Amino acid sequence: MNPKYPSKYSNGKTVSAAQYIAEIVCERIAKKQNRDLHYRFWVNEEWAKEYKGQLAASYKLLKQYDAKAIINALQTSGGRKIYSLRAPHLSAMIDKEQKILDSQPEPEVKKIDRNLFDKGKIEIKKNNILDKLRDIDGGSTR
Repeated sequence: MNPKYPSKYSNGKTVSAAQYIAEIVCERIAKKQNRDLHYRFWVNEEWAKEYKGQLAASYKLLKQYDAKAIINALQTSGGRKIYSLRAPHLSAMIDKEQKILDSQPEPEVKKIDRNLFDKGKIEIKKNNILDKLRDIDGGSTR
């Protein structure tokens, strides 16, 4: 199951974890340069290269770590100063967050017995002449 994340730059559409993480980093770069990111900024020639580079680094990190651990690491006080997903000290921060996530118990998932709600096929009784004849004849099937 791949959770989807809300994109700030796609009018309420959802994006993958890698795209969401790349958006966070590009947003920081833009803020550092006192620039604004616009709707679908990755299409713009100016931002396309930066976004694609961060996206590739994001996919590489997601092979090793959980998406939640990466996002949490970027939101820590030290992680707020990171402007590239290729920063050498980022992996230590993500390791720390991954250990915290791994130590937490997984939430219990309730399993619903679907057979309790399965009513099966409902037979509809018609009152036409053929059904009346079938009832008289002994209820033979069609």
